[in-house]
Amino acid sequence: MKKYWNKRLGVIVALVAVAISPLLLQRAESIDRSSADEVLVVISPHNETIRQEFGLAFNKYWQERTGKKIFIDWRTPGGTSEIRLVLENKFKSAEADQGIGIDVFFGGGEYVFEKMSKAGRFAKLDVFEKHADWFGGKEGIPQTYGGEMFYGKDHTWAGVCLSQFGICYNVNSVAKLGLEPPASWDDLGRPEFFGEIAMADPMKSGSVARAFEMLVQQKIHISLRKTKREPGENESQRRLRAIRYGWADGLNLIQKIAANARYFTDSASKIPHDVAQGNAAAGMCIDFYGRAYNEKLKQLDGSSRLQWVAPVGGTSLSVDTVAVFRGAEQPELAQGFVEFLLSQRGQVIWNKKVGSDGGPSRQVLRRLPVRPDVYTAENLADFTDPEILPYKEEPDFVYQPEITGPIFGALRVVIKNMCIDSHDELQAAWKALSEKGFPERALVHFHDVSYVSYDKTTGGISQQLRMKNKVEAIEMSKRMAGIFRRNYTEAIELAEEAKK
Repeated sequence: MKKYWNKRLGVIVALVAVAISPLLLQRAESIDRSSADEVLVVISPHNETIRQEFGLAFNKYWQERTGKKIFIDWRTPGGTSEIRLVLENKFKSAEADQGIGIDVFFGGGEYVFEKMSKAGRFAKLDVFEKHADWFGGKEGIPQTYGGEMFYGKDHTWAGVCLSQFGICYNVNSVAKLGLEPPASWDDLGRPEFFGEIAMADPMKSGSVARAFEMLVQQKIHISLRKTKREPGENESQRRLRAIRYGWADGLNLIQKIAANARYFTDSASKIPHDVAQGNAAAGMCIDFYGRAYNEKLKQLDGSSRLQWVAPVGGTSLSVDTVAVFRGAEQPELAQGFVEFLLSQRGQVIWNKKVGSDGGPSRQVLRRLPVRPDVYTAENLADFTDPEILPYKEEPDFVYQPEITGPIFGALRVVIKNMCIDSHDELQAAWKALSEKGFPERALVHFHDVSYVSYDKTTGGISQQLRMKNKVEAIEMSKRMAGIFRRNYTEAIELAEEAKK
């Protein structure tokens, strides 16, 4: 009996050891603020997994290089949009040439970083001089790729990994609807997806707003290819006419997708979560959210009920960025952090498997490194997504910033009023149209976006938003939403009349 209990006790001890070993590992690797030699303050929209992996890896790297222990003070007020508001307020209250108590901005798209750079918020990055071979040429990071900027011309910010906007879907939910998995933006607008699409408010989510911009640009690209020059028309006139058509086509598709929406959340990360849970069949999300849930839900046979796809010809490769703030309290440490992120050692963490040489310590990140020279046979053997080679072929989508970049903010406002503030009427009209077989006159009325045409959006709407008069902007939004509510209500009436 004693032998039996000794054996049982041994098993229990072993199980407890396995259970607490990650905690012991975490304590051994993490540095408490009180025992750290230096503190780096980083503001970031990145999730806890990314923050933890790069915090541990950088601490190890810095100790090897300098002998000093680092504590990273992560500031996470929300997504990039929320972070931008926080930073602007801090800079407004800061005195000239003084810092804001934050050293590094890590994570977020080029749009926000470029705006802050032009406002003089960032310091130049040392890495451009110290490692000039990491940028440009055949093997370095391209300054632009597929129309997207991968690092600033003034060398104040740089992309550290790649991002792409696309579609996540639940395999079981889509099959239950009797549909093929969505492969394009247009698929999300199919009436069979009514009430099954998870969406986020583009006013609250910069990533979803960018996905909408990609969708609109794809429609514009198609229109530019199809639209022929009319007699007496020069190339500039033809191009503008094609852009107008494509803009309207893009807004019309957004109307259909929004009409299929189950809800509009404030957080883009909620979309893949709800799709994974089966609360929605599909949604728009950035690649790393989709791949993270795909990984989390993987079965022993490698299958997963959550899948992510890049819509064919409808999305570009962009970057997640990093910058050092002007007046940083720890400039050397901050520059060292950027150097680490862009080094081979930092780059492979994004996609290597847990336990592989140089890979993450606890959880795979399933993101793509920005440096082309990292995609070697040796590294790919340990990558979680070795089949994805972003630089192997020419991109099938080229972003043209001059078309929609200057009106990115206006597009968000248009979508809010066209689809969110008038969502009840939009959804009711879409349902009525579907039930009545989409009578042409009613459908044309439903898709009337003349009030927010390309010319009006680039003109009066954008001008009104630039003036930053909140009262007038609210009044403009009310008028816009009211017009769309009326359009949708009248579309229902026309659909009913068509069947009498």
